[in-house]
Amino acid sequence: MPQTADTSLPTFVAEPDALLPLGVRVAGLGLGSIDYLNDTITLDRRAATLFDLPAHRPIPRDELHGRIHPDERPAIEAQVSAMLSPGQPDCIDVVHRVMTADGSERWLSARKQVTFDQPEGEGRRPVKGLVAIMDMTAHKAAERQVQDLMQEMNHRLKNLLTVVQSIARMTARSGPIEEFLPRFNARMAALAHNQDLLVSRGAGGVALGALVREQLQPFTDGAQDRVTISGPDLPLRFQAIQPIGLALHELATNATKYGALSTPEGRLDVAWQIVDDKMTLSWTESGGPEVVPPQRQGFGSTVLQGMVEGALAADVTLAYRPEGLHWALVCDSHQVHDSQQPR
Repeated sequence: MPQTADTSLPTFVAEPDALLPLGVRVAGLGLGSIDYLNDTITLDRRAATLFDLPAHRPIPRDELHGRIHPDERPAIEAQVSAMLSPGQPDCIDVVHRVMTADGSERWLSARKQVTFDQPEGEGRRPVKGLVAIMDMTAHKAAERQVQDLMQEMNHRLKNLLTVVQSIARMTARSGPIEEFLPRFNARMAALAHNQDLLVSRGAGGVALGALVREQLQPFTDGAQDRVTISGPDLPLRFQAIQPIGLALHELATNATKYGALSTPEGRLDVAWQIVDDKMTLSWTESGGPEVVPPQRQGFGSTVLQGMVEGALAADVTLAYRPEGLHWALVCDSHQVHDSQQPR
């Protein structure tokens, strides 16, 4: 059979030394050659750009070192001095900031190597050197972002554990021990709903309407036509999600056992608004059994008043009206809403 021509792409073959300039360019490296006898350094165009210095002409080493951030310059110069001393490794790696012309900071990673006038001996002197420089600013920004996220996660976890401890303590004090586990599990489920919202909404935040619906959903199955939820789109600050979510859970639990959600005739209205930088959130029941004020203050009352007031610097009203329970909180809008987010 006749042979067919090979139509595949040709293999790129080159000597390693011929690939060096390409490799330097692909790696984004800037290069500099150092003359220790004249105490100067000559930078290529990329390295010169990183230091805001002229390219392709000798400049004093002190002028380059003057670009290093003042907080890091002593340590860098100590490392360079040690490299230039007899008996020390002839290569070092350093990471430091430089101050740019516009006052911002740039992170650089540099590898420096020195050549001496003789291989060994106490009297040998550094003659020349080479430095390869890489811009690490983007890497440092990403590293800082990860650190900030970890700190924020740690802070939120500690806050959540504090809430769990408080719930466990107050649940144990507010009823018979045999009822502790189901009531505690129900309150943990309310916290879990809040966390699910945080994860699913991500950077977009959790809106108050979504939080209200998430907390009411387990209690209003089949009764949605008797529940009215109204208010503007209001992204919540993280610090507001847990106290408001827990308050809504306690209100819904109470309404299902004793209030408007315990009978087919009962109605529930949840509404919120912002007027003159004041946010009002109200829960109003009607049409259910006649309301009788409780004989003692339990965990629910603590959440509905004390926890919300403390967390949001709010004024809270809890009224046991005969026609139906009414609860409302009023606070500065910045306590619950990030004004930089759209409503």
